[in-house]
Amino acid sequence: MCEPTLLLTAAGSTMSAVGGLASAGAQKRAEVDKYKRELKLREIDWDGTRNEYARNTIEMQEQVDENFLAASRGYAAEQTQLNDIFNQATVAFQDDFVKLMEAQKFMGSGATARRLEGRNLAAFGRSQALTASNLVRARESYDSDVGNLRRQLLEANRKAYAPVKFKPIPGLAPIKPDTDMTGANLAFMGSMASTAATGLEGYAKLNDGRMPWDPKPKAPKSNPKAPKSRANSAGWPGNQNY
Repeated sequence: MCEPTLLLTAAGSTMSAVGGLASAGAQKRAEVDKYKRELKLREIDWDGTRNEYARNTIEMQEQVDENFLAASRGYAAEQTQLNDIFNQATVAFQDDFVKLMEAQKFMGSGATARRLEGRNLAAFGRSQALTASNLVRARESYDSDVGNLRRQLLEANRKAYAPVKFKPIPGLAPIKPDTDMTGANLAFMGSMASTAATGLEGYAKLNDGRMPWDPKPKAPKSNPKAPKSRANSAGWPGNQNY
C-alpha cells in the first residue's frame, strides 16, 4: 500500500472511530431521555389512577349511605305495616270478647242457653283462630319482605364497592438504560491504536523506515571544490577575452 493511501486510511479510521464514539454517546443519551419520558408518563398515569380511585371511593361511600337510608325506610315501612296488623287484631279481639261477654250475660239457664253459649264460644274461637292465622301470615310476609330488603341492600352495596374493590397499584417502571460507555470507549481506543499503527507504518515508509522517536540521521558532509576542467584551463572560446 502506498504511503498516501496509508495516510488516508489512517485519517479515515480516525474519523470513523470518533464518529462511532459520538454515535454511541448519542444513543446512550437518547435512551436516557426516553427512560425519563417513560418515567414521567408513568407518574402522570399513576396520579390519574389514584385521583380516579379517590373519586370512586367518595362516590361509593355516598352510594352506600343512600342504600342504608333506603333500606331503613323499607324496614320502617314493613314494621309499621306489621304493627298495624297486630294492633287491628288486638282491637278485633277486644271487640269480639266484649260481644261474647254481652251475649253470655243475657242468657238464661237450661239446655237451650247452654247450646247458645257453646255456639257463641265456638264462633269466638273460630274468629280468634282466623286472626291468629292472619297474624302468622303477616309475620311471614314481613320476614320475607325484610329479607328481600336485606338482599337488595347487599346487592346495591356490592355494586357500589365494585369500582374500589381492588386498590390500584402503579404500573411497571420502565427498564433503566445501561449508560456504561466502557465498551464504546474500549472500541474507540482499539480503533485509535489500529489507526496509530497504520499512521506509523506510513510515516516509516516516508522516512526510510525511521519512526518518530528515532534520532534524526546526521547530514552528509559537503563535497570538496571540484577542479577546473581542462577545457577551461586550455582556454576555450568561452573563456577568452575578445
